[in-house]
Amino acid sequence: MSKERCDFLLQCLHFDDKTFRLQRQKDDPFTPIRDIWELFMVQCRQNYVPGTNVTIDEQLLAFRGRCKFRMYIPNKPAKYGVKLEIMCDSGTRYMLDCMPYLGKGTYTSGLSLGEYFVKELYTRSIHGTNGNITMDNWFTSVPFAKQLLRQPYKLTIVGTLQTNKREIPDELKNHRTSNGTRRVNTSMFVYDGPITLLSYKPKPSKMVYMLSSCDEEASVNPETKKPRLIEFYNKTKGGVDTFDQMCSIMSCSRKTNCLPICVFNGMMNIACINSYIIYCHNASVQGQKRMNCRTMAENPTGNLYHADAY
Repeated sequence: MSKERCDFLLQCLHFDDKTFRLQRQKDDPFTPIRDIWELFMVQCRQNYVPGTNVTIDEQLLAFRGRCKFRMYIPNKPAKYGVKLEIMCDSGTRYMLDCMPYLGKGTYTSGLSLGEYFVKELYTRSIHGTNGNITMDNWFTSVPFAKQLLRQPYKLTIVGTLQTNKREIPDELKNHRTSNGTRRVNTSMFVYDGPITLLSYKPKPSKMVYMLSSCDEEASVNPETKKPRLIEFYNKTKGGVDTFDQMCSIMSCSRKTNCLPICVFNGMMNIACINSYIIYCHNASVQGQKRMNCRTMAENPTGNLYHADAY
């Protein structure tokens, strides 16, 4: 189609009833695309059974238009955009669930933001599965780890811990004493029932604190001198980062000042990656040779539409 025709169709593209939008936006700033977003998230959860390990992290959906909850994150490539909290399968990188961070419009019912996202969003598809969640220090805390072990969650966590947490004993910190500081590549473990707290010193001026509710062995790799808890964290933490990279390699996003169109383009990127992951699984089970993602995009009549994807 012509460029004028495409622009006209994009201008006419809406995802809600404009008659009631202003009334609903007072309670939910994500109203213009909330309905189709929730329908899409339900499909993502229903079409995939996660493994034993999932990971939680953030993704920044590039957007520079007018938006009350637009964020600035300097260490992200886009820097400005809508922050999405994402849960992915650590093995396949399948996106299981996602929720936008709406700033002050996020009603947490008195919970901290990290606790709210894990309890109310990410774990609603894996409650009671005895699975493990790998997370960064924005989510991790000792009381929260103990809560997730109980009903109805029954989940374990592995995550880094902020250095200013009161739960960290002074003996684990890098204090200078009469005998000097701790040696490099040394590890110290502390236990509180099912909770394990690790203090690892990789460099003379750096300390790494990790929390786990599933590692009770306190073992260290004799070759690398690293605790196996850190190796497990490094192995399972990159799920969301890899998923974000896969979305950016072949993206359908376009420059726009309309937030619903920006979010819709992000949904299309998520759908493409999730569908391709399901296709690869089906092709492997059936013993078929699978096409790469670029070949499939150039050949829309390929095997993707014969697999039990979406």
